[in-house]
Amino acid sequence: MSGEPGTSRGYIARQYADDRNLAARQSIYSYQRPRRDLHGSSLDLAELAGDEAVLEIGCGNGRYLDHLRARGHRGVVIGADLSEGMLRTARPATDGPLLVGDAQTLPFRTASFDVVLAMHMLYHVPDRAKAIREIRRVVRPDGVALALTNSETHFGELDELLIASAAATIGAEHVRSRPSLMLFKAETATPELEAEFRSVTAHDFAAELVVDDPAPLVAYSRSMGAFVADDSVDRTPILAELERRVVEAIATDGAFRVTTACSVFVCRD
Repeated sequence: MSGEPGTSRGYIARQYADDRNLAARQSIYSYQRPRRDLHGSSLDLAELAGDEAVLEIGCGNGRYLDHLRARGHRGVVIGADLSEGMLRTARPATDGPLLVGDAQTLPFRTASFDVVLAMHMLYHVPDRAKAIREIRRVVRPDGVALALTNSETHFGELDELLIASAAATIGAEHVRSRPSLMLFKAETATPELEAEFRSVTAHDFAAELVVDDPAPLVAYSRSMGAFVADDSVDRTPILAELERRVVEAIATDGAFRVTTACSVFVCRD
C-alpha cells in the first residue's frame, strides 16, 4: 500500500514540505455556508475538562493546537507530524512540544494520553490498521480518540469539473478523482476503527462552498498534488480550462457551489 497515491513517503514529503498546499485548501473554507467551526466543534466532542494530556498526530500547521491554546487548555499538548516543515509552521500555534513522528510507530508509552487526535490524516497512512492500533495503544482506558475524514461526496462538484477540464485539454485519464484517492473515507471508516475500539460514534458535518471568485478554486486544485496520475503531466492547461469553466459558472449562476462533507469519529474503549 505504500505506493498508493496519497500515502507514499515521496508524495507526503513533496505535498507537506511546508504548509503552502495545506493553507491553500484551508483558506477556501472562508466561502463555506453555513460557516462551520470544524476545529472547535470537533474538540467539543472530546468533552475536555482542560487538564487532559492530548496528542495530535499529523498536526500539520497547528490549527487544532491553536484552538486548544485559545481555550486555555492546561494539560500537556503534544503535536506530531512527519514533516519538519509543518512543525516549523505549527510552532507559533502552541506552547507544547512538537516532534517528528510516524502514526504507525508512535514513540510513546502505552496509555500515555487522555485524548488522541487524528484529524484529516489517516488517509495518508500506508498501514492504517497499524496506525489505529497505535492510537488505541497510547490512549488511556477511559480516554478518547477522535478521527476525522471526508465523505466521498466532499468536493464532488470540483472533482467533476477537474475531470471535465482534463478531458477537454489533455485527456480525462490523466486525472484521478478524489474518491479514487480516498482510502479512508467517512462511509467506510467505522469498521476499521471498530477493529480496535469498542465504541465508535460518527458525527457528520455538511455544508457547501459558495465561491464567487475563480482564484481560490484554482489554487485549491493546484495544491492537490495527487490529482494528476503522473507528476510529469503539465497541469497548466487543465487549470486554465478549470478557471474558464468556473468563470462561466459564476457569470451564469452568481457562484460556483461545492459540497463539503466530513465526519468526526469519537472512539472509546
